[in-house]
Amino acid sequence: MDIFSNVTESDHALVLIRAGLSEARAIPALDAGELAALAARAEAGVFNLLAVGEFKRGKSSLLNALLGADILPVGVIPLTAIATILSYGESPLVEVHFEQGDIRPIALSELADYVTETGNPRNTKGVREVHIRWPSPWLAQGVRLIDTPGIGSIHRHNSAVTYRYLERADAVLFLLSADQPVGQAETEFLQGVRAQAGRLFFLLNKCDLLDERERAESLAFTERALAAAVGRTVPVFAVSARWALEAGRHGDPARLAASGFPAFTAALARFLDTGKDQALARALAKALGRRIAQARLETELARAALHTPVAQLREKIAAFESRRGTLEQDRHDVLILLQAEVGQLAGETLTSAVSAFAADLTQNLARDLDRRFAELRHLPLRTLDAELQDWVVARVRASWDDFRREQDRHLDDAFQTLCARFAARIETTIDELYRFSAELFALPYARPATASVWSQESRFYYYFTSELPMLAQLTAAFWLSLPKLLGEPWVRRRAQEQMRMLVDRQAGRVRHDFVERLAQSRQAFTSALLQRLDNALAGIDSAMRRGLALSLEGEQAAARRATELAADLDRLDRLAGRLQPLLEGSAES
Repeated sequence: MDIFSNVTESDHALVLIRAGLSEARAIPALDAGELAALAARAEAGVFNLLAVGEFKRGKSSLLNALLGADILPVGVIPLTAIATILSYGESPLVEVHFEQGDIRPIALSELADYVTETGNPRNTKGVREVHIRWPSPWLAQGVRLIDTPGIGSIHRHNSAVTYRYLERADAVLFLLSADQPVGQAETEFLQGVRAQAGRLFFLLNKCDLLDERERAESLAFTERALAAAVGRTVPVFAVSARWALEAGRHGDPARLAASGFPAFTAALARFLDTGKDQALARALAKALGRRIAQARLETELARAALHTPVAQLREKIAAFESRRGTLEQDRHDVLILLQAEVGQLAGETLTSAVSAFAADLTQNLARDLDRRFAELRHLPLRTLDAELQDWVVARVRASWDDFRREQDRHLDDAFQTLCARFAARIETTIDELYRFSAELFALPYARPATASVWSQESRFYYYFTSELPMLAQLTAAFWLSLPKLLGEPWVRRRAQEQMRMLVDRQAGRVRHDFVERLAQSRQAFTSALLQRLDNALAGIDSAMRRGLALSLEGEQAAARRATELAADLDRLDRLAGRLQPLLEGSAES
């Protein structure tokens, strides 16, 4: 039984562009590298649905239930140590991606050897992530499910892995457990998830472990705890992943209804059924349409070259080579200017923003800390110390999260503008090349529309630890054992020092992350620009030179090539026609 029968297929825009890119790969006139880059952008538009929560909340079981198969390992101890990414494939495929860049296909039965703490303790095998392709109707609609390690287990590195993947989340499945009340660690983790995720779905799993009365009490308690944590009432879906998986195996509608899954999947489907990624699909269609137009001109050049007398063709090739030489200075200027402008963005602009925010934050938190100390000083000394330390960590994290989101938007806008300007410059140069080449053979050429987008994937994550060095622990034990009147000043001073240290540390992390991302983005953008220019030069040059070579071979070879070129033109025209609904913005979403 398919538990996703209520999920509508609405993502037609990305389906259409992916189909177009797949068809384009079979056309020799289109560059495979450029198509791969466009396909990667289409893949980046897949909806990332992240499963997170404390360890032993049943994240892997829930995803197994969603897919209707026992794919991810489950057990009685904290299991998942490595993130597992599940996306659509016609047939099952499991690949291990290692930190050094290697990719190794494995059998599904070997999965536990790489993604669990038992099979791969502390990630001694150097696994970055595991990718699974699976023929699920749910995944076929563009949803990518990500299983993350549990937060709060004894394996601290597992929590760090989860925080890294929060940056990629379009929506989050936040799992709680019906047999364990919501704890402080979960509510603190929730604050970090809220800062990263676009949409949250709260699921109270393992409801099959409780009777009807207990289930109602657990759900009511969870709703109250979450409302207090997020400041508003939020819907919570009470589910049993185990029952849902069993219902899928045996086609048991009564068990499926009892599992609570239909209400959850219906809500999730409504959320997804909003035309997501249509703008990305249109941008990709424009980029592919541009490549088609240029490939079409190259094909027309090759066909025209076949019918041009050899002497004239040699003159045209020489003219093109002369024009090509004038591009080198433009190429050099673009690289120098781009590096300088990104450097200014990463240096003066970002450094000033981070420094100013850190100074203001230190001042504001010092004032707030004094108030918080006054509010809590009635508490026993050890409790006062713990409360102040927790307060400092939470405030520093929340403050830098707010700054980072705001700065992310600012830098994104600035870099987008910068990239659009330099991309336009290179594309104008390329268009001039095509126009010049077209005029050599009296062919028409109209500049097609284009779009430029940068991908901002951050590896930055917050990971605070409350552990202290041994000397500090011994010192703390001494002060906390003193009478309250003597120990209070030290507790206050320690919280102030902790606050200043965390503000400075996070300032360095935030700046380093943004600088690194800008540098990587500039490098990728520069490489893409130069590759576009090189591809255009190579395509035009090859079209003319191959025509010359075939003309020299004789009429039979030229006629055979002319037939091939005519077939290529027909395929390019048919593909362009199929993209037209996207370019006109009429594709359904």
